[in-house]
Amino acid sequence: MEKFNLFTIWIFIVSVLLVVYIAVCTFVLIRQRQMIFTPTHSFSEVTPSIFNLEYEEVWIPIDENFKTQNKLHGWFIPSEKENLDKSVILYLHGAGGNISDLIYLRDIAQLKKLGFSIFLFDYRGYGQSVGSFPSETSMYTDAQMALKYLREQKSIPLNNIYLFGVSLGGAVAIDLALKEQNIAGLIVVSSFSSMQDEILHLGYRIFPIELILNQKFESIRKVRSLKTPVIFIHGTSDTFNPAIMSQKLYDAAPNPKQLLLIDGFGHSNISEMLETPQFRDEIQKFIQDVSINN
Repeated sequence: MEKFNLFTIWIFIVSVLLVVYIAVCTFVLIRQRQMIFTPTHSFSEVTPSIFNLEYEEVWIPIDENFKTQNKLHGWFIPSEKENLDKSVILYLHGAGGNISDLIYLRDIAQLKKLGFSIFLFDYRGYGQSVGSFPSETSMYTDAQMALKYLREQKSIPLNNIYLFGVSLGGAVAIDLALKEQNIAGLIVVSSFSSMQDEILHLGYRIFPIELILNQKFESIRKVRSLKTPVIFIHGTSDTFNPAIMSQKLYDAAPNPKQLLLIDGFGHSNISEMLETPQFRDEIQKFIQDVSINN
């Protein structure tokens, strides 16, 4: 009788744990977008002018047939130099915040020192951009719309546009470069090899991530087909997206490619990494090499 009771208790405990496990998996399946993307809608008064940068406010309709009010908000920061053949850096930010955050504007201030025009924007659901909550698919579409704006409204040819993607924005940049293979160059900073790799790295191995993940961001698969010159940059102290992920992307990508690992920088101080002469010099050299080969 005692053995029967122990068996019953054991079955009960296992059943409860199984129900909890299934419930958590279901929650992750349904709510994973809210777990991955952390946009903020509150828009501060901070603009590029805080770094003495002149800018043009930009609104891009997402629906070209104007059936919805969805639109992207961004800032175009023109180059002060006339001899750069209208080259532009399209900046694709990460999963959190919005373009009014100092963490992104500090990046822009450093990139501006290279002498190029810069365009940064918020994906739908971020900042002042209007639209549904972001998803992997919508981010890819929004990046294409931003690129289209540069081509059609600013008359900038693809071979004068450089993509600069930070963290999750690096995955968006890789996808865009794969679709638009005449892009001048691709700069991927502190990104991941895939969302699955990222989640497993963060310790969620107990869950069947491969089965329930639908926001995949499979950069490792996409880089194998790149025809765009690419440089992967990563801080060696990054514990969120470890530098080994950029190493994996570099190993998978075809030539021409470069890998730059910068000692002492993590994921929370990417902007400080951009301030280092090593970073700026390598980016400048990368862009110059691409321009010569174009």
